[in-house]
Amino acid sequence: MTLTRMSAPFALWALHFVALYSLQGLACAQQLWRSRIGGLELMTWVLAAVTLAILAAIGWEALRAWRIHRALLGRDDSGRAEQSRRRFMVVLSLLGAAISALGVTFTAAPLALLQTCA
Repeated sequence: MTLTRMSAPFALWALHFVALYSLQGLACAQQLWRSRIGGLELMTWVLAAVTLAILAAIGWEALRAWRIHRALLGRDDSGRAEQSRRRFMVVLSLLGAAISALGVTFTAAPLALLQTCA
């Protein structure tokens, strides 16, 4: 588990934040994708798809960390610093994925509750 892999969920959360508010700003300023499909604006569908894609990517990172965690459980580290560091980074990666998923959900909550340019 590398530091880059461990920080990937946070980078995905930041990407979601920027994409969500940039697209919403474009929708309001330039009337981008404002037509209605299925009772909702097309922009709402696009933002929901972006949110689901980011949540899936965060879930994938969490699944990878969980698999590494399960593989490390049965090993005896015998006090080796490398094994302890690896376990620590895997647990931090799992917690980071959980916090990032919560952050993405919190950021996308107004999408479900409000109109695009409310």
